[in-house]
Amino acid sequence: MIDFKVLTALAAREDIERIGVGVVVRDASGRILMVRRAAHGALPGLWEYPGGGREDGEGIGGREDGEGIGGRESGEGIEAGAARELAEQTGLAGLPLEYARSLDLTDPNGRRVRQFVFTAVVPDGTPVTLSAEHDDQQWARPDQLPQTGDGAREVIRWLTRRLAIPGWRPVGGYLTTVARPTVYGCFLVTDPDSRVLGMRSTINPSVWSLPGGNVEHGETPFGTALREAQEELGLDLAAENPEVIARRRLVAVVHEQAGTEYPVPVCGYVFDGGVLTPEQQARIRLDPAEHTEWRFETAHDWCDLMSPDRYQRLLQVLRAHRCGTPLYLERPSPEGEFEGIMVLVTDRHGRLLMHHRDDKPGIAWPGYWTPIGGWREGVETPQENAAREVREEAGIEITGLRILPGPHHELVSPLTRVLHAAWDGPEADLRLGDEGLAVRMVPLAEVLGLNVPPYLQHYLPLLADGAGQPARRTS
Repeated sequence: MIDFKVLTALAAREDIERIGVGVVVRDASGRILMVRRAAHGALPGLWEYPGGGREDGEGIGGREDGEGIGGRESGEGIEAGAARELAEQTGLAGLPLEYARSLDLTDPNGRRVRQFVFTAVVPDGTPVTLSAEHDDQQWARPDQLPQTGDGAREVIRWLTRRLAIPGWRPVGGYLTTVARPTVYGCFLVTDPDSRVLGMRSTINPSVWSLPGGNVEHGETPFGTALREAQEELGLDLAAENPEVIARRRLVAVVHEQAGTEYPVPVCGYVFDGGVLTPEQQARIRLDPAEHTEWRFETAHDWCDLMSPDRYQRLLQVLRAHRCGTPLYLERPSPEGEFEGIMVLVTDRHGRLLMHHRDDKPGIAWPGYWTPIGGWREGVETPQENAAREVREEAGIEITGLRILPGPHHELVSPLTRVLHAAWDGPEADLRLGDEGLAVRMVPLAEVLGLNVPPYLQHYLPLLADGAGQPARRTS
């Protein structure tokens, strides 16, 4: 659907004083319907295609007749006005109209006019019934037009040239053949602990979403995000976080194919909404018609609250936010997409690099000993992700990275890639990063004696043969 309200507002900003409509009617032989102005009206004897103008309360209007422009009633839609003018002037009613283009011209009173031009096709020999405004009609070849204005001649020649291009059709008709997604704008908002704000839907309590909504007529995605955040949270983010909002930082563009939940494509723009302090959070006032609850959670804890598809989308957006560069993302994701890694690093002595995790809520396996792992950054490959995480968490460089074969354990997310790598340095080279309590090399036979996640019983046998060491199982 073409948003003529937006196009009309644009005309006003460009100092257009009147809005007009016109219809170029073609018959099956490619001839153009031309009508002649009656002797008692303005511009007597001028041939033109049917058209009209309008009057409204914003100064874009005027009932006086001019070239290709007549009257149009206030409040009438552009396309409806074109259909009405065509029916009144020629008796041709109910024709499917396709918007073709706009034309800027100056009327006899010196005012700037923007005419929205449509086109339609009728069979050869279609009868025409003229109104009192016109006294003659003819079907003219585009290269043999009767005396007409320069604007009408320009439009007809332009349309004729375009129609000669194989496969071309007017933009109004072309738009009906392409997928036009719904567009939304939203904000990624966090708290001082980097937890993410989500709101529970009133209509579907299983759905948690970011502040935002669908773009309405005349809005931009960023403007929509601001409006929706104020309606949904009761907070004006532009006032709460002025420096962040002023940057209009785009975090990600997410394209989602039509699916069972929403049967049309959706294109979303996610913007950085900044951090809300406890004082700001205390002023949140939800619209109960839309949401019943809000909360801040870590990326790990949102996993239990969201559907797998929505959770993966959140992880993708958080990855874009971390990397500082806007990412283009797709849902469903391309085959092979991942959002994190776990890397099992062994040495020639048959030991496995283990990381003693912080014992704090909001993370996976708090207080446990686990292999090195972490979220993906930007557009890293699994190998790049693994090498960086080992470097950051243990201070060493690994080699021989490979995807570990075999099925995933049920406790390891399908979005996590499990890799194996080799390291041949002294244990004294290990350096704990800014996460966790300790890192050390542990003989494979002793790993299961530590406080470790159950999934290691699944993965250790895949390493034992290569390390030449047995893997001890526990019940």
